[in-house]
Amino acid sequence: MSKLLSNSILCFVFLIGAIHISAQKKAKKAVPEVLIASGNKSVEYKKFISDNNIKLVSFVNDRQFLDEKKEFAFNPEHLREQVRLAYPDPKAKGMAYIDLEYPYLEYLINEDVSSDNFKKSLKLFLDVLKLVKAERPGVKWGYYYIPFTTYWERKTDFFERHKKVQEIINNSDVLFPSIYIFYNNADFDSENIDYLKDNTREMIRIGQLYNKKVYPFIMSRYHPSTAKIGNGRISTENFRTYVSEMMKTNYKGKKVDGIVLWNFDDYSYRIKEPKIHEEFSKSKINFDKFYDDYIMSLLNIMLKER
Repeated sequence: MSKLLSNSILCFVFLIGAIHISAQKKAKKAVPEVLIASGNKSVEYKKFISDNNIKLVSFVNDRQFLDEKKEFAFNPEHLREQVRLAYPDPKAKGMAYIDLEYPYLEYLINEDVSSDNFKKSLKLFLDVLKLVKAERPGVKWGYYYIPFTTYWERKTDFFERHKKVQEIINNSDVLFPSIYIFYNNADFDSENIDYLKDNTREMIRIGQLYNKKVYPFIMSRYHPSTAKIGNGRISTENFRTYVSEMMKTNYKGKKVDGIVLWNFDDYSYRIKEPKIHEEFSKSKINFDKFYDDYIMSLLNIMLKER
């Protein structure tokens, strides 16, 4: 074998190896993250989160900063207080959602862009976003439920409503759409898999349009608006399907950047939500341990389904 041929073969082998390593790195980088927004506080839970590199998502809630006496207005000092409670360190880094809903979110979704309700709501959302970003610039901020998702209206016209709020999306650091489970009347898979795929794919597409990372919210319970099963636990098998379908769905090869498990059963327990109290009544351990074990079991499923 000539020296030239030998060198050519070595170069080829090196090139193939480099391509393989690069592909491995890209594949590893493409694995969606697992994130959590919850009320868990125990040392065991915090260690589990740290050991598994699960990111915490904090929030500010509209009930704490909206002006009670004036529509389309908020109290800046109350909002600053909420931001400081979430992130005491002015140089803090992290990720947080702004929970600003009824009726202003509905105005953004359903009203014409020329209406006063829409214009005032848009200004409210932008002003709140501007303040929290100025207060904690190291935190990545986004709005809950923006971009918009849907169960019944999965058509182009609905998903294109992101254009109505493009100014909010452009000014957000990350996107936090919600993809919750509403139905299980006859068969979980037939009622939900297409819904999960359609919405996840559209959220990825919209994220790419704005060059924003997408972190959909999920819950381990059926949405409380649904009669009979609302607030009930989604079974382990169905939760695994829920997570798996969202994790593997892609748009032009791109997957979601991560999925946020949203669960505040601790609050629901304090306000005596019947289904949660019924579940806990069957346990022989204290509520904090009961809650931690439940959330960690869900996060383990999410880690395995990536």
